[in-house]
Amino acid sequence: DVVDRGARTRECLDLLMALERQAPRTGGKVITLVGNHEVMNVIGDLRYVTPAIFATFATPDSGQTRERAYKDYLKFLAAHDGHGHGAVPPADDAARQAWMDEHPPGFFEHREAFGPGGKYGKWIRSHHAAVQVGDGVFVHGGLNPALDFATLRELDERVMADVRAFDTMWRALADAGVIWRYMTFAEAVRFAEEEAAWYVAADKAGEITAGREILRLLDYKNWITVSADGPLWYRGLATEPEATLSGPLTAMLERLRARYIVAGHSVLVTKEVTTRFDGRVF
Repeated sequence: DVVDRGARTRECLDLLMALERQAPRTGGKVITLVGNHEVMNVIGDLRYVTPAIFATFATPDSGQTRERAYKDYLKFLAAHDGHGHGAVPPADDAARQAWMDEHPPGFFEHREAFGPGGKYGKWIRSHHAAVQVGDGVFVHGGLNPALDFATLRELDERVMADVRAFDTMWRALADAGVIWRYMTFAEAVRFAEEEAAWYVAADKAGEITAGREILRLLDYKNWITVSADGPLWYRGLATEPEATLSGPLTAMLERLRARYIVAGHSVLVTKEVTTRFDGRVF
């Protein structure tokens, strides 16, 4: 993982960005792949982003930014008053402080930085999830032989199309007032679910705004970017018994005209490069 593994996330990304620019000057090339944690930061799944990481995105204006965001959030909640949401305006100073603690200095700057127009978000969105170099395939998580895809390019495009679709969906939901644009992914799913349920219970299903986008958000478990079988999350090549996957792996490699796969993601006790399937998986 490049991000979420300590407070130096920005330095890690900046280093890779610099290496990409520098390598061609000496006849080299750096190929950076998108992994699950990069996509998590892009879509607002911030379970692994710590206050220390957020702090590296803070600016002298972060205090004012948080105050403006807080007022905007209260305005958003007021527009949904009576819709049966679990999220309610903070009732006292203690509740307000709890909200501030959940949105520490740098939180909103981090979200902007990983947004479609942000420094890191723009860079991540310009990269691939899987690549073949010679007879080797490189991917963050792994390639599931049971996953239906014909070519590596097709699978990679599905991942990147998923990210583009997310951006379009998130913008539409925020513009329609269904979600607050700075919500985390989990908050947005919960809020959209509650909002849709309220409209249905009130017999106003036909009045739901951005209904198609709500359905897409609530169907997130089928997105290739978050699926346990997708190339960003799949661990089978590192964890499944070799006897179980050997045949399907051989067939997949032949189809891709590749000899081996190099994957990360799965933590191993040895912390060394491990060879599996007779040198066909690293």
